[in-house]
Amino acid sequence: MTAQHSRRPGLITRLARSAALACSLLVTGATSGLAADKDRLRAEAFEAAQWALSTSAGAAVAQMSARFASGSDELATLVRQRQDLVDRYRGLDRKLVEAIARAGAGKTSAEASAAAAALRAEQAAAGKAIEAVDAELARRFPAYAELADPKPLTLAETQAELLDGEALVMILPTAEETFVFGLSRGKAVWARAAITEPELAATVRALRVSIDPVLSGARAGTAIEDDTAAPGAAAPLPPVQAGFDRQRAHGIWKALFQPVGAAFADARELLIVTSGPLTSLPISVLPTAAPKGADNDPEALRATEWVARRFATTTLPSVGSLKALRRFRVADLGSEKFRGFGAPKLEGRTGAATAVASSQAFLRGGSGGLADVNELRKLAPLPNTGAELKRLAGALGAGDDAVILAERATETNVKSADLSRTRVVAFATHGLVVGELKGLAEPALVFTPPGKPTADDDGLLTASEAARLRLAAEWVLLSACNTAAGDGTPGAEGLSGLARAFIYAGARALLASHWPVRDDAAARITTRTFAIRAANGSVGRAEALRRAMVELIDDRSDPTLAEPRAWAPFVIVGDGR
Repeated sequence: MTAQHSRRPGLITRLARSAALACSLLVTGATSGLAADKDRLRAEAFEAAQWALSTSAGAAVAQMSARFASGSDELATLVRQRQDLVDRYRGLDRKLVEAIARAGAGKTSAEASAAAAALRAEQAAAGKAIEAVDAELARRFPAYAELADPKPLTLAETQAELLDGEALVMILPTAEETFVFGLSRGKAVWARAAITEPELAATVRALRVSIDPVLSGARAGTAIEDDTAAPGAAAPLPPVQAGFDRQRAHGIWKALFQPVGAAFADARELLIVTSGPLTSLPISVLPTAAPKGADNDPEALRATEWVARRFATTTLPSVGSLKALRRFRVADLGSEKFRGFGAPKLEGRTGAATAVASSQAFLRGGSGGLADVNELRKLAPLPNTGAELKRLAGALGAGDDAVILAERATETNVKSADLSRTRVVAFATHGLVVGELKGLAEPALVFTPPGKPTADDDGLLTASEAARLRLAAEWVLLSACNTAAGDGTPGAEGLSGLARAFIYAGARALLASHWPVRDDAAARITTRTFAIRAANGSVGRAEALRRAMVELIDDRSDPTLAEPRAWAPFVIVGDGR
């Protein structure tokens, strides 16, 4: 069994490029008429594309599934021990790099060498501990390796996993072209599009500018409104004069989805597997037909044939995660209905821009240091999040005691809570991405700052800390900014930040966001999604979200709700059913 700590990112990148090249050659042969066995070549290309799309999020799903699949508490404990050791190994690796870097910043070579030697010894001990756990896993649970590090699914295996009404679309963009695979239970279609990954990135970036308030504010050179408002009031985002470019968005649909449309002609739900630029744009926001009218006209926006009008959509970290996630059984999930954390006590001005974003000393000690709690308190409060969590609790039949707010919404209380039996866990607060604050090395959720920061509680629950939570949740709600990707920018590895961390911790599905969300719109979407699902158990997570979004689009009480940036930020990640 190959230890995870021995896999280097550079090697993974080279393997992905090789797989993409193999996919290109195989599809060329399968579509050119030169090959006698087209079906075989296309099937091989489908598997090669999965290798090229391998991500840390897909690995997180496999690891999480392996903990729960067998129903063995001993296996789950041993696997979790291994994962924590790997996390420690990687943390020591980062510290070692920092120690070597500090050698040129004032320390003597002897001091630097001693610090590096100590870290190397500690890392070597962690590596040996991983090998010992691997040996025990191989001896006591020989099937674990297949679960934890699965091979790509074949075409036949993937089709067997799909349910009636489901279709899977896998998109592999490369520097030369883009490959698309569309599958349902009875159909499999392949296509290649001339659009390159750089071209796709430019298109997605242009679309994001008109729906992401941070990017649109930067473009206009104006102050950016925060995602807050007085309780019950609308909180319009900065106006975008031209509106969302529906024609450009429709171009993505025509280039990538329309050629494989035969695979999902009868589908009601689309499962999307992709990488690169498309990971930062919800598929629900693409028009399936040529749009009419002006892009900033609410009536034209309501009349648009959005994907959300026709399909429920689910983001999958990998094709293999479809099988891994469906290994869960209802018995695996907990008995506690709901737990929610949010509305942290903050002292910034409601409706103001995020003042700490320009702080030069937000994290003490630079990257990886503790948060400056005085600066953290300057973040604006989120007045609607407390009511949002209480409504969620009510929709799921839980009492107000399941909601932890204000002074009690601390990092300490999140970490110390027993969430291993909770079916739905929700966080409604600020989400911060890498680079948004000075020294922030990984994405984080904001909680009520303590009087004095410590390693256990500095007011920020980072991705690495979230990954150490013990969950067995049907789904986790991340009602915060930019929780669907590692840094919120096009081109980043999909789901590599907070979303990946919560999957790793044990979430079967996530409700996450792609950009800063209006406080009022977020509350309506999340509470309606859960209420719809609670009222009808046959409605899946993705379909419940789709219905909640369409309700917002069709609400004529506020014209701005028809804009995609109000209704489209949330996505289902994981198991949409």
